[in-house]
Amino acid sequence: MIGLGTALKSTEEPYHRLVVLSDPRNNGGQVVLVRVTTDDGSWPDRDCILEPADWMELEHRSTVAYSTAKFGPVLEKLEQAVQRRTFRTISSPPIDTLRKMIAAGRTAKGMPPGAVRWLANLPDTTPLVLPASSILSPSRSPNAKREPGK
Repeated sequence: MIGLGTALKSTEEPYHRLVVLSDPRNNGGQVVLVRVTTDDGSWPDRDCILEPADWMELEHRSTVAYSTAKFGPVLEKLEQAVQRRTFRTISSPPIDTLRKMIAAGRTAKGMPPGAVRWLANLPDTTPLVLPASSILSPSRSPNAKREPGK
């Protein structure tokens, strides 16, 4: 199930990582999906820079591409894309990284204004219960061997 903090990876090059920053299970199915892409210094979105230490799924410095965020009532379509294997679920960002991504999204110049209203509210003291699809399994543990390009 897709929910707050669910992370996906494209099964085709360039293997982008995507993260759900809304809580579609508690907001009528509204999804805010952002792409995390390589930070080569030329990307216009500079609001949230992530390092591999911020999330085990990153292999190099990356930026959250708020300017390409997608949002709307697309929960079912996103779940179908996972079933079709267009995307696969990967480990979710740690709660502190997810909070950082959401906080930056609220003020990011590139974030579509309509998406901001659907961003999840995660105060620093809120515990997060991630959907089953985003809980670390043994194959997703930080010590698991990473396949090239995956």
